[in-house]
Amino acid sequence: VPDPVEPLSPVKRTPKPSNKNASKTPSFKPLAFNEATILAEAQVTRNLDSKRLKWICRQSDFPLSKIFKSKKECTDAIKRGRVYVNQIAVLDDSRIVRENDTVSLVNEYASLHKSTEHVNLPDSDGPQDEMMGVKFVKFISLQKPQGTTLMIAYKPVGMRCFGSFCSNTLEMITKNYTALCRPGETPSCHPVSKLDTGCEGLCVMLTGTYKCDNGSLASMKINYKFSVLVHGEPTEQLKQGVYVAVPTNGIRLWKRQRISKEKQHKIKEGNNDFAISSSELDVDGSLFIQCQDTFHYGEGNETISTLTVQSRHDDGRLANIISYSLRKLGYPVVNDRFAKREFAALPRRMRNLLKQKVCICCHSIDIHIEGSITNVQVDAHKRTQCSYWRGIMPLP
Repeated sequence: VPDPVEPLSPVKRTPKPSNKNASKTPSFKPLAFNEATILAEAQVTRNLDSKRLKWICRQSDFPLSKIFKSKKECTDAIKRGRVYVNQIAVLDDSRIVRENDTVSLVNEYASLHKSTEHVNLPDSDGPQDEMMGVKFVKFISLQKPQGTTLMIAYKPVGMRCFGSFCSNTLEMITKNYTALCRPGETPSCHPVSKLDTGCEGLCVMLTGTYKCDNGSLASMKINYKFSVLVHGEPTEQLKQGVYVAVPTNGIRLWKRQRISKEKQHKIKEGNNDFAISSSELDVDGSLFIQCQDTFHYGEGNETISTLTVQSRHDDGRLANIISYSLRKLGYPVVNDRFAKREFAALPRRMRNLLKQKVCICCHSIDIHIEGSITNVQVDAHKRTQCSYWRGIMPLP
């Protein structure tokens, strides 16, 4: 009879320290309470005892609710260190407050600016400031309308140009920055450029002491120049430069309905063939595409190319229209959500560096206004350049 097998004793494993509840370094470091400017302050009453901070700040009978226009704006203010409880900054929007606690809301940019990736920009004529990754590159004072200024800003990926519903939009950041530079005035801000949220690059903002609109700048035209990294080997015709009419299929439906009849003849409606033309077209309703560089990688000799795209089409979401046009031409933009198969074929090192960023940016603009042309240009982002990938990836 064989000896009975002794049951295996469970191995005692030392549990690894969990980082789930580890405190993370906040993106914003609040200032001392005595250095901040208080906008509103209130004391927690008995009926609000043991409630969460983000819920209390939005109650109609609480003074701070008159400042916050939305739940997101309230949450962002707390996480950015603008809300203090008993003179101590609170970064947790789920904080439980008790009766007789004092809740204070301080000025919008009392917190230190968020650390962002360095952006290579040339020397500008005006002051530089980093707010949520925004860089102000150039300031242009206009004679008509009097008292208005064009501010050229470089915005990061993930930031909206329009909107006063949140303090994180480019419109509100520019407006608050202007208010800091001009104390005592109540400036207004109007985004002239309508750059996509998922695209970084140069944007033109109009600021003044009165309500600005597009009607005051009807004579102004802006030529945008994008740098794009795409999949595929370009043709000789593309290296010389081609024109493609702006497709209405790349524009949102409600945008198509708003296109004026004057622009109808410049846009080929229902154009699914995307015929390219070497003859010069009006860039108000077309794209000028030209290849600048190519890079072969991998064992299969795959190719990526850097293209430049120019256009004065300014009905919004121009980066989306460019991506749509290049995709139909057989050159999908790297990391485009409609080109997942091509993205999966990229080397792992390249995929890890790209992450969620689409390889397109607006790095140059020409502003035609008051009979003059002003060029503003910055270095194109490195992820759109073949020279960058050539330096970090091995040759085939």
